Amino acid sequence: MVVIGAVFVDGMFTVENFTTMARLSAPLAILAVASSIVIMGKNVDLSVVAIVGIAGMATVQLWTRHGFGEWQAILAVIGVALVIGLLNGWLVAYVEIPALFVTLGTWKLFEGLFNVTLLDTQNYPLPRDSEIVAALGRGSVPTLLAAAVLVGAWAFMKYTTYGQLIRATGDSPAAARLTGVPVRPLVVGTFVIAALLACLVGLLQLGVNGGYSKAYGSGEDLMFNAITAAVIGGVSLTGGRGTIFGVFAGTAFITVFVNLMTLLNVSVVTSVVIRGAILLAALALDAWLHPRDEETAKSDDL
Repeated sequence: MVVIGAVFVDGMFTVENFTTMARLSAPLAILAVASSIVIMGKNVDLSVVAIVGIAGMATVQLWTRHGFGEWQAILAVIGVALVIGLLNGWLVAYVEIPALFVTLGTWKLFEGLFNVTLLDTQNYPLPRDSEIVAALGRGSVPTLLAAAVLVGAWAFMKYTTYGQLIRATGDSPAAARLTGVPVRPLVVGTFVIAALLACLVGLLQLGVNGGYSKAYGSGEDLMFNAITAAVIGGVSLTGGRGTIFGVFAGTAFITVFVNLMTLLNVSVVTSVVIRGAILLAALALDAWLHPRDEETAKSDDL
């Protein structure tokens, strides 16, 4: 795709364009890592949409309207993300409600609560005296931060016992439980990790954009791209399979694709349709490569 863009699209193959792509893709890369860790554990998390929005909106609101300092506001939204992650994990692992429905519910619940209690305008500019959040969006910081998350997640999943157990649980929860793996706490942990990374994405976007605006949307498109990047990168929705390097490759693909569509002046609707087709094709390939019979599916349920 890069070669096609370089040959047929003016401005694609330039240092400035690639630098811009790397900087703007940082939130996507981090959210793709968050999604992939949950998916490797045999679940899915839709509530990251709400967490990304809450992190941006609530940080500015608490800071400028409710007497919080910058650090206090950041710690408050981290606390909210932690609560959402723990709630998701508890409902999925201990109450045994399917993750799709749990996270859809918490997404709309918390998004609605914060819109009702804090949302009183469409735009929330970042205060000029910001030091921490502003620094996150400065220069190459977003790119370096995303790279650090990718490397850290790679090391975590490859070399730590916790990461290996997440894979084992995702591959077969029943078998993992029989070997003494604490499956339920592990599941909770994956949702907490995803929530905290989503919070980081919200703060990062706040710094990059210089504020929060409802015009940016509530994050559904970012979540869609993150899940697509994970699946394209080889993270199987059946759980237990995938690599962080693959997630990076999937993120790069989506980033270049979106940039190419922009340079070609392709409409947003058409771009979404094409991305939907790409996701369906990736899901079909995953189902073909990793088929599961009904008996296996039932035995692996939490």
